Amino acid sequence: MNSRFASLTRIHSFMPLAGATLMLGIAMSFTAPYLSLFGVEQAGMTPLKLGLFMTLIAASGVVASAWAGKWSDKHGHHRGLLLAALIAASLGFLLLCFVRNYPTLLAIGVAFLGAGGSAMSLVFSFGRSALPVHDEAERSFALATLRTVLSMAWVFGPSVGALVLAGAGFYGLFLFAAACFAACGVIVWRMRESPAGDPHSTPTHYAGDPASSLEVTTVTEPAEPPPPSPPHAPGTQRQIWRSVVALTLIGLAANATMIVLPLYVVHGLKGTRLDVSIMLGLGAFLEIPMMLALGARGSTLNKLRWLAACAAVHVVYFIAVAAAGTIDVLIPMQAFNAFVVAVTSCLGMTYMQDLMPRSPGAATALFFNASRVGSILSGVLSGVLVAGLGYRGTFLVCGCLALGALILFADPPWKRMALRVRGWWEEWRDRGQ
Repeated sequence: MNSRFASLTRIHSFMPLAGATLMLGIAMSFTAPYLSLFGVEQAGMTPLKLGLFMTLIAASGVVASAWAGKWSDKHGHHRGLLLAALIAASLGFLLLCFVRNYPTLLAIGVAFLGAGGSAMSLVFSFGRSALPVHDEAERSFALATLRTVLSMAWVFGPSVGALVLAGAGFYGLFLFAAACFAACGVIVWRMRESPAGDPHSTPTHYAGDPASSLEVTTVTEPAEPPPPSPPHAPGTQRQIWRSVVALTLIGLAANATMIVLPLYVVHGLKGTRLDVSIMLGLGAFLEIPMMLALGARGSTLNKLRWLAACAAVHVVYFIAVAAAGTIDVLIPMQAFNAFVVAVTSCLGMTYMQDLMPRSPGAATALFFNASRVGSILSGVLSGVLVAGLGYRGTFLVCGCLALGALILFADPPWKRMALRVRGWWEEWRDRGQ
């Protein structure tokens, strides 16, 4: 394994690309946990206005990512689009240093932050075209390593962001983030796409789905390809759509938590921004070994049972967060959240592909679209829930969403259960007579 990592460093453009990926991950991890705090504390947004702000950023990110992916696949040029996305993100956060007017903030979120969100997917598309690698296995290993670099940024990024925020305020935080995006752009500008690269193919699985600038998803893949799995019988339409809806509910609850949790810690429990960073950093740190373990054994696991178990753990997590009276209780709860992210990221997509073995592309699209729909809906939903039910009520509703996902994955035999209960009732009634 060490020799394989050493071989990566000898690939032309790999180290600059790793540096660009690290700068992008740092910029994202600096800003995502504290954007909701900025909206409430600096821009005076109500929960509903904050929810609309977050939703528009997520929706514009989806549109920008989809358009950029189709255009770059068709024309085979990723560098220009990636530079445009990085410039947009840098300008967006520079403007946030000065602008507090709500309608203007909405325009900045849609035009700059949302467009900048497509940089997450474009950096991996550019990586495929920039690395002069002929062996597809070596290219996949290089991209998996880049995804790990992006994941590592989330381990320390929120904590460093909290320190910058404490020392220089939101002005310093957003200025530093804009500088990171600009530094990433400079590295990319100095690089060129390689004739030996793969210009028309984009990765189907990458760290941090660009559906939302708020999404904390750290996806890693096993360094060695798993053994070939036996052919799977296609799932029924009922199974496919139950799974899509369940994954959407999990994504909706997870993204709503990403918006509400920083506010709950700082304003509800009177904690500090450093507490928020510790929680997010701990979650990202725990996700990595979990994902490596699940990725190494993914072909031998019963994916449906693991997804159902992850939904059950999500229910427990939300109940525990709602019941927590101190931050000391909340911090270890992030291990539950890390388990949910690890299972859905590693096994969710492959499970959808197992259900649709003849249409892996459509299955992958369904998986990511479920996450995207959840991220878009989460902004307005979280704003409405916080305004109407408060923080604890919002987490309980998220627990109900996770419970719905558990029921959809488990698919209990309701008719047989109803008949059994009816039989018990009739037997008890006959004995009473």
